[in-house]
Amino acid sequence: MIIEDLPGNQVLLLGIGGSGMSSLAHILLDLGYLVFGYDKKESDVTLFLKERGAKIQKDISGFDPASIDFVVFSSAINDETNGIFRNVKDLGKPLFHRSQILHKVFGRLSSISVAGSHGKTSTTAMVSQILEKTGKDPSIMIGGDTDLLGKKGGKAGKGDWGVYESDESDGTFLGHTAAIRIATNVDNDHLDYYGDEKTLQEAFVKYLAPETKGSAIVQAHDQGILKVLKLLSKTNVPHPEFHLWLLGNEELFQNSEQKNLFSDLKAKLGDRVHFIHYKVEEERLFFDFERERYEVKLPFSGTHYLRNSLCAIFAAFLVGLDFRESVKILSSYVGVKRRQETLGIKNSITVMDDYGHHPTEIRTVIESLKESYRNKGKLVVLFQPHRFTRTEILQKELAEALSHSENLFLLPIYSAGEKEISGISTATIANHLTNKNHTLLSGIIDEDLKEIEIVLEPGDCFLCLGAGNVRLWGETFLKT
Repeated sequence: MIIEDLPGNQVLLLGIGGSGMSSLAHILLDLGYLVFGYDKKESDVTLFLKERGAKIQKDISGFDPASIDFVVFSSAINDETNGIFRNVKDLGKPLFHRSQILHKVFGRLSSISVAGSHGKTSTTAMVSQILEKTGKDPSIMIGGDTDLLGKKGGKAGKGDWGVYESDESDGTFLGHTAAIRIATNVDNDHLDYYGDEKTLQEAFVKYLAPETKGSAIVQAHDQGILKVLKLLSKTNVPHPEFHLWLLGNEELFQNSEQKNLFSDLKAKLGDRVHFIHYKVEEERLFFDFERERYEVKLPFSGTHYLRNSLCAIFAAFLVGLDFRESVKILSSYVGVKRRQETLGIKNSITVMDDYGHHPTEIRTVIESLKESYRNKGKLVVLFQPHRFTRTEILQKELAEALSHSENLFLLPIYSAGEKEISGISTATIANHLTNKNHTLLSGIIDEDLKEIEIVLEPGDCFLCLGAGNVRLWGETFLKT
């Protein structure tokens, strides 16, 4: 199926190996587009796309302009940061941001969008798994590979529903209003784009779109979400068919500080604001709805996963699916690559990889895995900071989160294409650590592993943590 308002069916995707762009490439291939791609690095992702028929080059000059109808780029490749973009402009072809194409794809459908500083990929995958397993055959865009889609992050289904991860990092999540909008949390990330926290929070109010028909589902325990809700309570009168679903533990709704806020929301929305109470005990989440109690148990540890699953379960409920069916499906949740992903086991040492790179994510994954391995062995963390700008802005917060680790190794900063900032390095974080049991490494894998192996023992968990290429250290450990 070709989208009518796009200029043809032959598309060039810049940076096609990236998580968001590769997911979009799979969707366009499913829709029948002839997909060309530029990426300077060959990877399993680009090789798989080639197997599916994408024509990928490492040199932009290798493309025949006559064979391309339009070009898709992302915020990572633009005329300010990458000369490739300027070269593509010279082709004289129509240019579209990745989010514009994404929204054109999902604008044809009833859709569910998932935004948030953390947890949006996992939540999107959970919603997708429920809809897939119940025969809805949705279109899907996940910002990560998952076994649910055969190692792809996206697909074009034949059903009426779509599920997509919505990116707040560059404001593009405001380009489309889904029928069901999920917000997992709001943290002080991407302030290089927004400038300050209030502007970020105002963007999330616009994302929840109270002036439009539809439903918003939020994790109301989150402090950032509560600030967003406070702003939302002061907006103009919402659309008469806008519904707000607030998911929170018992303590949240009993907290005197929140009662005025919830009263304001109730006064504005009446019976269109829904308070869903839950509690978490022994790696299980319990919630009540219409005098029935439901129990959620996942194959992954951590309260954050359980909270994400509740968002997914209520999104599926709004689609028309039964709670118990959704709960049963998520009891076999398949997960997403780089989210507590087990890479393998060597000498009874479990090697895991996790994408966490923001302080909240780091603290959450460390605490959940420490709990899981409490009676098995110790948690050994190898952390790779992501971007010089993030390290500079969040150096103290990163140090606080990493101080929850008892055995910590630190790699040099993964630049992600950024220029170095004078005086900013991994040592910048280390200077703020309260945990003195840490080691700065060279970034040379073989040398680093010799130091790490000294502390590893059978029963331990070796966690490779960060958004860069830190998993290579874990993969090399397993091979040697």
